[in-house]
Amino acid sequence: MTRATLAMVVSPVVTGPLAPTWDGALWVGEVDRTDVHASSHRDVIALDGAEGYRRARLLVRDHGEPLGFVEADITERRRIGPTIDVRTLQRAIRPMPAPERRPAAGQDLPSVSVVLCTDGAAGDTMRSVLANGHPDFDVVVVSHGADEAQPTTVVIGGRRVTTIPAPAGGLAAARNAGLLAATGDVVAFVDEGSVVDAGWLEALASAFVADADVACVTGLVPTAELRTPAQRWHDDRTAAARTVRRRVHRLTDDALDDGVAVRHPFAASEYGTGANLAVHRATALRIGGFDTAFGPGTRVGGGDDLDLFTRLLVAGSAIAVEPAAIAWQRTADDVASLRRAAAAHGHGLGAWMTKNALDRDTFAASVDALPDAVSAFARLGLEQGDRAADIDRTGTDAAGGAGAAGGAGGAGGAGAPDAVDAEFAVTARRLRGVERRSVATAPFLALRERLGGAGTIDRTARGRHELQRGLDSAGPARRGTSDAMGPGARLVAAALPVLALVIAAIGSVAGLPVLRASAIGVFLFALLGVAPLLLVRPMALARFAVFAVTGSLVGTIAIGYTMATFHVWAPTVPFVAVVLLTAAAVAVAVPRDVAELRRDRLGGGSVRSSSSSSSSSSDGSVRPGPVGIRARWGTTATVTTLSLVGLGIVVVAALTHMGDPVPAGLFGSLGPGLVIGILVVVAAAVIAIVRGRGLAVPVVVLGGVVQLAQAITYGVSTVMAAARHIGVLEYIRQYGGTNPAQDIFQTWSGLFAGGAWVADVGGIANAMLIAAWVPVLLAFSTTIAVGVLASHWLPGDRRPWIAALLTAMTGSLNTTYFSPQSTGILMSVVILVLATGPLRSAAATVTNEGVGLAKPRARKVGLSRITAIAAISIVLAVTHQISPYLTVAALVVLVVFKLARPWWLPVVVLVPAVVFALMNGSVLAKFLSLAAIGRVLDNVQPPSHDMTVLPKPLVTRLAFDIPAAALVVLGLIALITVLMRRDRLHWGLLVAAASPISLLVATNYGQEGIFRVVLFATPWIAILAAALPMPSGRLAWAGSAVGRVMRPTSVRFLVAGAGVAALVAVGAFGQTALDWNRVMTRSQSEATQLFDRTAPKGSLMLLTGSANAVPSNTGARYFDVGYLSREALSPYPDTTGGYDASSDVSDITRELVENWPATKYYALVAAPFGAYDARYGYQSDADYQQLATEMASSPYWKRVWSSGTTAMYELTQEGMRHATE
Repeated sequence: MTRATLAMVVSPVVTGPLAPTWDGALWVGEVDRTDVHASSHRDVIALDGAEGYRRARLLVRDHGEPLGFVEADITERRRIGPTIDVRTLQRAIRPMPAPERRPAAGQDLPSVSVVLCTDGAAGDTMRSVLANGHPDFDVVVVSHGADEAQPTTVVIGGRRVTTIPAPAGGLAAARNAGLLAATGDVVAFVDEGSVVDAGWLEALASAFVADADVACVTGLVPTAELRTPAQRWHDDRTAAARTVRRRVHRLTDDALDDGVAVRHPFAASEYGTGANLAVHRATALRIGGFDTAFGPGTRVGGGDDLDLFTRLLVAGSAIAVEPAAIAWQRTADDVASLRRAAAAHGHGLGAWMTKNALDRDTFAASVDALPDAVSAFARLGLEQGDRAADIDRTGTDAAGGAGAAGGAGGAGGAGAPDAVDAEFAVTARRLRGVERRSVATAPFLALRERLGGAGTIDRTARGRHELQRGLDSAGPARRGTSDAMGPGARLVAAALPVLALVIAAIGSVAGLPVLRASAIGVFLFALLGVAPLLLVRPMALARFAVFAVTGSLVGTIAIGYTMATFHVWAPTVPFVAVVLLTAAAVAVAVPRDVAELRRDRLGGGSVRSSSSSSSSSSDGSVRPGPVGIRARWGTTATVTTLSLVGLGIVVVAALTHMGDPVPAGLFGSLGPGLVIGILVVVAAAVIAIVRGRGLAVPVVVLGGVVQLAQAITYGVSTVMAAARHIGVLEYIRQYGGTNPAQDIFQTWSGLFAGGAWVADVGGIANAMLIAAWVPVLLAFSTTIAVGVLASHWLPGDRRPWIAALLTAMTGSLNTTYFSPQSTGILMSVVILVLATGPLRSAAATVTNEGVGLAKPRARKVGLSRITAIAAISIVLAVTHQISPYLTVAALVVLVVFKLARPWWLPVVVLVPAVVFALMNGSVLAKFLSLAAIGRVLDNVQPPSHDMTVLPKPLVTRLAFDIPAAALVVLGLIALITVLMRRDRLHWGLLVAAASPISLLVATNYGQEGIFRVVLFATPWIAILAAALPMPSGRLAWAGSAVGRVMRPTSVRFLVAGAGVAALVAVGAFGQTALDWNRVMTRSQSEATQLFDRTAPKGSLMLLTGSANAVPSNTGARYFDVGYLSREALSPYPDTTGGYDASSDVSDITRELVENWPATKYYALVAAPFGAYDARYGYQSDADYQQLATEMASSPYWKRVWSSGTTAMYELTQEGMRHATE
């Protein structure tokens, strides 16, 4: 037998006179891998002071860098004493990975202030701290025994040590005092009784240098003594006691390096512990420091570090885990302390979870984490963190390597657990019960602390004064780039619904019905969704705007539809409820934003630079730079100002030219004001495109400025189909409910019921105003929604908004109007926004050429977004019969191409639509039918009509042909984009663009069907067109040529100007050229409403002009009064030989009475209209003049109302006799 040779003697981390109390005790020390590998495999390592221990735990280092822990059996040798075999140790260490090296020595490290909170037993900790070699650090001691009169400062070993009195409260209050008194850029905290390494401060400071957004660094807190079962319990419960993986956590992280999913900011065990913690002082002060409702010394007893980690993450900062920053911890060794520790842990966890569930910054994340929270609660009290390699007596790694487990009893090779192990196992189970019960009682303890005044530093006036002084001496805070709205913007948002309600109240009290109606309409259609968004984490302005509008529409439709469906029409009751809920939400949100705004202003003294660092994000918001940097006037401000000026010019022009349409369309009505205003906005868009920032605002303005001008100028809907929708709305108002069996409009009546609720609450007498103004809201909102959706896949700040501009300017083929389809496309896009997000790069693959390619992967949609999608889907299902299925088709494509997760996401949208369709199958069959499958060509054919007598003018052809041609060009560009990029993302977007074609497979919707296909396909086509890359590869020569040509700034301005101007011309012309042909006059609207109010049941009105362009049922009585178009009587007279008005009046009077029985007969004579392609033109202007003159003098008809160019006639007794002769 070979005699063992002593290789080295290892000392314990801490020494003490007490012996181990159980067989599972572990002797704790540390070795360097280099020393172990330098020894012979026959050597042994002696363990000093290991008498009585059967096993040992060794921290393995590599030149000071921690690699992991090894647990091995101790062999008692007669001459040497307790030893470990080098051979077995080498086998365990060999698979350990090489350490991740920290930044090289000699770098410029930040100054550090070490804060030590003590009750007077911190001698060992102080000595270890002062032994650190960091060149620039001082120590702040927060002691309950210090003189409260004046802080004292002494110099020990060349280091300044300041002692300040501890304030009332717990550890968090003491740490806040130390944070305020510190002078270093970084403030390090260590628990009393810990022993830190000589390189502790250097390791902490280096982590701040390595990443600019790191505001918090935690270190390793290994257990220095495992002599009793109680100490082992503490060790098992502390993940940071064994975690040796260096990593940086950010809120945007989707998964860990090893593929284990995390849910920031709730991956508490991954962040470390407050026992070994350093923060960037300015950043910590800007979030208010520690929350004094948490932590030791309070009723809660823990959770102060978890709360700080969470608030730093949601503020945009990063947390680094630096295992080289080691603070050895000696935990309590008595069983009596375990119950207090378990209760404190449960209380801290429960209070932290409660705060997260109630805090707007973490509410959505809390909902997302609910499924994981259930399993986490089941694991509460189990071992956490990296586990030590467990080496059995044969010299092999019994647990499978460095990641394997050593049980609580340390029983590897020790046989069955002894009586102490069995007894402690029972105790551990009881402690788990204590933790779980403590979680349940924690909210009440936290509430008592809150009522006692606990909170962050700035909760009181004195605290704000102290915080101001602290921020004045601190530098700029560290925060990651964020697009979220600041507290000022959120306060403005909160003021909008309040202002609308105040204006409505003033209008009611002062007897100003227009003011009241306008304010309530804006509140319910656009601002109802603002208050709920104030209760969730701040987001980019563009997302906030589109979610607010969509939320308002969803809420308004849901309330109106519920009342109408169940015939419980009490408009005031839900309105009062939403007003109270809005007030409550604002009352909760505003104080928080005021506090944040005050905190930001407190930091105004730390401005280090006056340079601008703001930019426009892809979501349309201004992306702030580092806190404390004051922005200057830049491109974004210039572009925004120009856009608003251009919008103002258009509004002023519309206000000064209100009236009926003219032959030259809207441009003829408004004159140069419209052209100048649009050109100013175009100039702003060109500047934004060339400069690369601020494009969102001009694009959004261009997306809705024409609709806005039309609403102001005409005051009625620009699409006559809206008149039928207003008729359903008025029906609901009059009868307090719907009759789904009557027609499809009464079945899918969500939008109309919501509009009826708004009209009744607002006291809107003329509901056509709703049809005029809701499209303006939809136009602006849909443009924003497309830009936000495009930002998920298009890089930079320009391309997403170019896609939005392309969508808006080619959308005249499907004019936005007061209709379920226009509302449906907005809700559909918002569902897609919620269901998708920016792709993250997953594991890279290696191609045949050896090039690594990162596979983009979709982020999984959380429960909070799924809930929002479900809510929108339910409302969408009762609003439009087609949109849910087109949305599902797009979602299926995105799931198949791995652009959306989870796979069952389309089911969330499909289920409400299918359920509602089954309930109303007989009505839906008129639009979706199994019999229509396979008849695609028939399904897209427009309705035939052969009664048009006038040729379709050029302007009508161009209004459809030019936008159609532009859309075809965009489609070709989109196809080129896919062929050039040839990746999964762009193929998926192309298939998504084609997915609406599925509508044509089983629909007999005719021409309406193809319009819906174009409507839902256009955003996808625009996104692909905006993604067109610069030629590369074999076409690199073309890319180089384009680059050279586009290099001069003047050329870029010229090209951008020409492109934007052409697009805007196409969009504006398409939306306004046919106003003379399809926009009714105010007098025509008034005539139809008068007929609805006064005509007896069973009356019939003859529309002498083109029925397709005249509102034929704007009232609630469209079921018991009827309208008849001129062509229903007989073909319109051929005017080639001259028009005889007298004969025509005689003929139509006779044919009307003979063929169409009615209670009373009326006739509407108005300026001639013609619209919608083949249905253009029944009556020339000259014929209209003759007909109007003849009707005015005819004995058969008596004029009962007239205004402008419109007159309404009632059939006389003589006319009745003439018809019956």
